Amino acid sequence: MKTILLTGARAPATLDLARALHEQGHRVIAAESLAYPLSIHSNAFSKFFEVTAPNTSRTQFIDDIEKIIVDEKVDFLLPTCEEAFHISFGKKRLEEHCEVCVDSEEKLNRLHSKFEFNLWVTQLDFAAPLSFKVKTIETAIDAVKRITSKKVILKPEFSRFASKTLILSHSEAINVIPTLSVGTGVSWVIQECLVGPEFCTYSLAKNGKLISHVTYDHEFTAGRGAGICFQSVRHTAIEAWVKHFVERTQYTGQIAFDFIETSPGIVEPLECNPRATSGLHLIANQTGWIDALLSDPASLDDFIDVIRPKIHAIGQLKLAMLVYGLPSVRSLKRLGLWMKVFFGAREVVFSFQDPRPFFDQFISFYTLVRESKRRNMSALEVSTHDIEWNG
Repeated sequence: MKTILLTGARAPATLDLARALHEQGHRVIAAESLAYPLSIHSNAFSKFFEVTAPNTSRTQFIDDIEKIIVDEKVDFLLPTCEEAFHISFGKKRLEEHCEVCVDSEEKLNRLHSKFEFNLWVTQLDFAAPLSFKVKTIETAIDAVKRITSKKVILKPEFSRFASKTLILSHSEAINVIPTLSVGTGVSWVIQECLVGPEFCTYSLAKNGKLISHVTYDHEFTAGRGAGICFQSVRHTAIEAWVKHFVERTQYTGQIAFDFIETSPGIVEPLECNPRATSGLHLIANQTGWIDALLSDPASLDDFIDVIRPKIHAIGQLKLAMLVYGLPSVRSLKRLGLWMKVFFGAREVVFSFQDPRPFFDQFISFYTLVRESKRRNMSALEVSTHDIEWNG
């Protein structure tokens, strides 16, 4: 059994992962900079350490993580949220003490940038939506005029949860561009708007080998992009795309993509999140997944087939379904779907063996709302402001 350090204990996915590791007998500890994270009292963690926020001092954050690794004799470090970018900065130093399941800083930056990722995809001869990186109002308006799709997508080069993503007609985009932060040093991406079913993925890879994969969709979100219910689906074209991509890039770590199926069997990626996402809930307890996660890179050939979740496995965040999902209902049909999910899907935070986080989530959410009012930010933005990486 191993001692495993997880960072990002604010995320429900991290809680689910910690429980799965704990159930298999591993010793799991957490490092977190958020004041009152979801998992702070989970009995899945044997110890919980408060660390310096990386956006306060990245150097001190790495110092804190290294001290925990050395003092607790950690075997395996897995970042789960956006602190992964900061850990990749100190990867070589931390690898002197344990295995660090994250790729290089350079590679993560390319994946995180909504323009550089798109450029990388096209350089690898994959199809991708036409995109432009703009820094001035004039170049942004010119980019809109060069896109032929009926609508265009505007989004900051670095953002999360689609919190600042706009989908507009050409005329609407041209009118709104002067009101955005374009021209103030913030880079924006102008992208053609593809039409078709949307899918999300979550995968684990080591040295370019795809170990596990989840394709899922979500009917309800917090804001525009953060899924709060998730159901696994089989999509061979998407899995093949992800497998090919991680092989070509020799990727190591967790990685997630958003896709559009433009026609049957034809998919194009919209963006990438090189970290854990909600798809982890659908595979954390799958037979063999923990063994795959902790496997020695030298023994990857032992994993002949990709580990996948059960078809139509479904999970939800009940609190988020109440706070975000229910207010989004605008029809009886939509209400029926909400009730089907709310009363039928697995609640991923609650556990009879580990009940405290279910109640702590209300305190955690309250602290986020209180801080969001103080900072004049959304609760989603506050939930990552201390760890987010914007290039």
